[in-house]
Amino acid sequence: MNITVVIPTIRSLVFLQEWKDQFSQCALIIVEDREEKNIETPTGGFKSVQHYSWRDIRADFGKDEWIFPRQNAGIRSYGFWKAYQQKADVIITLDDDCFPTGSDFVKTHRDNLHSKAPDDWFPTFPHPAYMYTRGFPYDIRNKRPVVVSHGLWSNKMDMDAKTQLSIGEVNVPAYPPMRQFVPAGYHFPMSSMNLAFTRDVIPLMYFPLMGKSPAGVPWGYDRYDDIWAGIFAKKIIDHLGMSVVNGSPFVEHRKASDPHKNLQKEKSGMSTNELLWKRVAAAQLKKTSPAACYTELARAIDFPAAGYFEKLKKAMQIWSSLFRATG
Repeated sequence: MNITVVIPTIRSLVFLQEWKDQFSQCALIIVEDREEKNIETPTGGFKSVQHYSWRDIRADFGKDEWIFPRQNAGIRSYGFWKAYQQKADVIITLDDDCFPTGSDFVKTHRDNLHSKAPDDWFPTFPHPAYMYTRGFPYDIRNKRPVVVSHGLWSNKMDMDAKTQLSIGEVNVPAYPPMRQFVPAGYHFPMSSMNLAFTRDVIPLMYFPLMGKSPAGVPWGYDRYDDIWAGIFAKKIIDHLGMSVVNGSPFVEHRKASDPHKNLQKEKSGMSTNELLWKRVAAAQLKKTSPAACYTELARAIDFPAAGYFEKLKKAMQIWSSLFRATG
């Protein structure tokens, strides 16, 4: 199995020293969110190391380079596309302020992506080995293949700035092994800090326009790239009879961002976020492959009437065209 780790960054990669033992059999893709490559990358300890910057995006995409955001972690989608080109079976993506909490990080994500979720019933016990407790019907167990493994965090939770500033800093202890399937028909706040997914759903993993354009012009939204990507992806995952698992493996989140600055970045998206998921939920899908569904969804969502969303719709369709959209 070819496993690729994708990390977007503008900071030092010294934190990867703590991951070397776990990622020794993984390919590493670094997407540096700058015009030129300035960060020193690891010279060993990984199956391979590739390092990209804005210059590489421009060389690959030319006039369509604008679909990848700048000065925003959503630039990691370019790394996903490179992983797809390089035949990755599983993609793991992390933020550069996340550290290991145990020795089974890759294995747990891989095991999650080899599991299957039940239909119709919700397991009440979150331990991966013992979730089918007394009374759980046998004929609906292990029905939906898991294609996204959403890992969680110890230490600092991934909270929005308004919540963090209102309740204060939350330090979360390490958890025992846990696995919960996100029920069909439900959305969830997908964080890209600790996320893994299969090759099949790379066409769904486009992180929308946030931060700035290649010309340095603000898109008007920020810090909702992974959230909105998760809303779009989960809609299609449910439609195709697949599933998402949430829980282990955990990472230690040593938060590097400032909640006051984050609040300013998040303000413009707050009201839109309250609306967008409902419009995605209302969209009707008929296609049968991830790429075809993504194109269909981009056209079917009743997006707010704003120029940004016309650009987003176009960007989503350019992204899905990178993959063979059959079905």
